[in-house]
Amino acid sequence: MSGRPGPAWTPKLRRKAELLGAGLVAAAIVWWAIVYAQVMLNTGFPAERTLPCLLYTSDRCSLAMALCREWHFLGIRRYWAGLLWLGAAVSALAVLMGSRERRGRGGLSA
Repeated sequence: MSGRPGPAWTPKLRRKAELLGAGLVAAAIVWWAIVYAQVMLNTGFPAERTLPCLLYTSDRCSLAMALCREWHFLGIRRYWAGLLWLGAAVSALAVLMGSRERRGRGGLSA
């Protein structure tokens, strides 16, 4: 037994997780913007009514996407909020990896 608690997270792995998480969140926001900009333009839904659709797909979000029958940039007609949550989970994992790394070096107390 080496006395080290748990797996040894390397800074390189943590950095990759940070970048992946941020990239997934950014991709989700861009994806939402592509879909809902066109939805707002074609259906008249105001931005404040479509912003919750970034976090979850409600009946209102599904209806707004279904009502929008016009052309969409890159042909993208649907948005999946799960990508945002996946990015948030990967980002949270990176933060936990960093705190475990600092604790292993004596930076944080247990």
